[in-house]
Amino acid sequence: MRRVAMLAAAVVACAAAVLPLAATYAPGTAALLLCAAAGGGAAVSGALRAARRTASTTIVGALAVLAGAVVALAAWLPHQSGSALDALRFSGARILTTSVPVPVTLEMVALPFCGTWLAAATAAALLYTRRPALAVLPPVGLLGGAVAVVGPVGEPAYGYAVLLVLALTAMLALTQHSGRLHAAGFVALAAAVAGLAGPALLSTTDRRPPDLRAHVDPPYQNPEQVNPLNLLAGWAANPDETLLEVRTDRPSRLRLVTLAEFTGVTWLPARTYHAAGTVLPATVETAGPAARQELTIAGLSGGWLPAPDGAEEVTGVRVAVDAPTATLVAPDGLRAGQRYIVDARPPDWNPQRLAGARLPTGDEFDTGRTLPPGGPARLYEIARLAAGTGSPYDQATRLADHLRRNYRFDAKAPGGNGYPSLDRFLMRPVEQGGRRGTSEQFATAFAVLARALGMPSRVAVGFTVGEPLDGTDLYVVRAGDAVAWPEVYLDGAGWVPFDPTPPASTTDNLGPAPLDPLPTLPQVEPTPSGSADEEDQPADDTAAAAPPRGAPAPPIRWPWYAVAAMLGLLVAVPSLRLWRGHARLRRGGPTGRLLGAWAEVRAGLRQAGHRPAPASTVDDVARLAGAAAPGPGVGALAAAVNGVAFGAALPPGANVDRLVSEARAHRKALRRHSGRLRRLTWWLDPRPLWWRP
Repeated sequence: MRRVAMLAAAVVACAAAVLPLAATYAPGTAALLLCAAAGGGAAVSGALRAARRTASTTIVGALAVLAGAVVALAAWLPHQSGSALDALRFSGARILTTSVPVPVTLEMVALPFCGTWLAAATAAALLYTRRPALAVLPPVGLLGGAVAVVGPVGEPAYGYAVLLVLALTAMLALTQHSGRLHAAGFVALAAAVAGLAGPALLSTTDRRPPDLRAHVDPPYQNPEQVNPLNLLAGWAANPDETLLEVRTDRPSRLRLVTLAEFTGVTWLPARTYHAAGTVLPATVETAGPAARQELTIAGLSGGWLPAPDGAEEVTGVRVAVDAPTATLVAPDGLRAGQRYIVDARPPDWNPQRLAGARLPTGDEFDTGRTLPPGGPARLYEIARLAAGTGSPYDQATRLADHLRRNYRFDAKAPGGNGYPSLDRFLMRPVEQGGRRGTSEQFATAFAVLARALGMPSRVAVGFTVGEPLDGTDLYVVRAGDAVAWPEVYLDGAGWVPFDPTPPASTTDNLGPAPLDPLPTLPQVEPTPSGSADEEDQPADDTAAAAPPRGAPAPPIRWPWYAVAAMLGLLVAVPSLRLWRGHARLRRGGPTGRLLGAWAEVRAGLRQAGHRPAPASTVDDVARLAGAAAPGPGVGALAAAVNGVAFGAALPPGANVDRLVSEARAHRKALRRHSGRLRRLTWWLDPRPLWWRP
C-alpha cells in the first residue's frame, strides 16, 4: 500500500504541475487527457519497477507505451492541417502561435501529453532508487514548463503550486526516512506560508510574466488588401452592391476590422493574427444575451471576416484572430457563397455603470493614447471645449454630440483620415470644404480628439444590420451599409462604441463655429444600450488533496510541526497585512499614497461587512463609510481621489499626510464599531491579502 500511495502522490504532483496549462484550452477533454497522461506514465513505470526492472529499462518501456498512446490519440483527436506526423512535429510552435482558448486538437495536445507522461514515468522510476528525493525534479520542471507556456495569458497558479508541494511532501514522507520526514514537515510549512504570502507580495508589483508568444511570429500576417477606411469611399459610390447576407433573429452591427494604431497619415490594423479554433478568446467585458448569426458571403472580398461583437464561436471557416482588437481573419480568403455561423454575446451596456467608469492606467493602453506630432494647431483646444468636464463617459458623449450638432454628413465628401483631412474637416469653413464628411472623418475625428483628452481610442469599420426581407429573418447587407465608428476604453466596461456621425438628412443649419465655447450639453447615450450584469468576484477556492497515509512518523515531533505551522500562520497574516498597508500608505508619490489610502478604506469597509457595490462611485463609497463608522469621515479623501481620477493631478491644497491619517482613523473606527468576534480576529483575517484595491 505504501508503494501505491507513493505512486498516487507522484500522479497528483504531475497533474497539479500541468493543470495550469490545461486552463488555457477550450472547454473539452484537455484537463482529463493531461491527468490521464500523468496516471498512465506513473502506472507503467511503477509496474515495471515492481517487476524488478532497472531504471533505464523502465524509461524505455514507458516510452514504448507512450508511442502506442500517441497513436491512439492521433486516431481519436482531430488535427487541423497536414498529416498526424506534422501535427506531432510542430506541436510546440502551434501552441505558441494559437490564440487562447487553444482548441483541443492533436497539434495542441501532443506535446503537453508527452511531457506529462514522461515526467510522471521518470518521477515514479526515481522513487525506487537510492535517492528517491530526486523524484521531485520532474514535476517541478513540468510546472516550470507549463507556467512558461501560459505566460501572462492565464491566471496565477497559486493553488496548483501549493497542491504540487503537498503532493511532493507526501512522496518524501512515504519514503520512511527520518531526515526526509523533517524536510517534508518544513516543506509543508513553507507551502502554507507561500500560499498566503505569494499573492500579497506579488500584488505590490505590476510586472507581468514573460510571454513566449512574443518571440514567435504568428503564421498569418496582415491581409493583402486596401486599408478598410479607404474602402468606404468605394462602397459609398456603389451603395446597392450586395456584400453579404445574414440570417438571425437578433440582428446586430458587424465588425470587419479594428484599427488601433494612428500614424498621423492613416489608421492601421493589427499586423499579425494568431490561429484560432472554433472557440474564440473573450473580447467583451459586458456580454449580453446569446445570439446566433449565419452569414453568407456575396460580393465581399479580401481576408477580414465580418462578425458581431462578442463572437465566442465560429464554425464553417478557418479563423485567425487578433484578440486585443477583436478582428477576425479568414486565412484562406473570402469567396462568394461561403457560409459560416457565429455564436456571440454582443455587449450590453449599462449607462449608470458607464457613467462611473474610469480611464485605464495600464501600459498596454499607451498605443491607444498616442498622438504623433504634426496635428492641427487647435486640436487640444477643440477637444477641451467640446468635452467639458466630468467623468470620461460624460466627456466622450459630449464630444460625440458636438460632432453630430456642428458638422454635416456628406457621402460625397473627399476621403482621408490623416492629419491633413482632419485639419480640413475640423478647422476650415463650409465654403472651403470643411465641417462635412463621411463616417470615416467623423470616426477618426472623434478618436483623435479623444486621444487629445488622454482617452484610449480606436476606429472600427463594419456594417450596420442591413435591410430585412419581408416576413423573414434574413438581412441583406449592402455596400451602403458600411460604416466607421470610434471606440473608447473605460475601465470595467471595455471598448465602448460611440456614434458621432449625424444622420444623412442633416443638410442645413450647421450650428455655431466649432471653436466657440460650448454650453453644457445633455448626456447622450451610445447607440448600444441595455443593462449589464454586475461584476462577480469569485473566490479562488483550490482543493488540496490530502497526502496518502504512510508509515507512522517518530512520536512527539509531528505535533511540534503542527504547532509551528499554526504559530507561523498567526504571525504571518498580521505581518503581511501590516506590511501591505505600510506599502500602500508610505511608498510611491503623493498620487500613489492617496490611492493606497482609498484602497485601505474600501478594504476596511469590506472586512467590517459593508462591501461597496461593484458600480459604486467614490461618493457612494464615502457615504457608506460615513454610515458604517460615525466619527471620522473620509469626505476630503474622496474629493481628492475624484480629483486624481478625473484631473490626473492632486487637487490644489491637498495634504496627503492628513488624508492618509484620515484613512487610518476611519479604519480604527470601523474596528471599534464591529462585533466582539470581528474585533478579536481583525488582524488574523487573511482575506484582505487577496482583495483587489
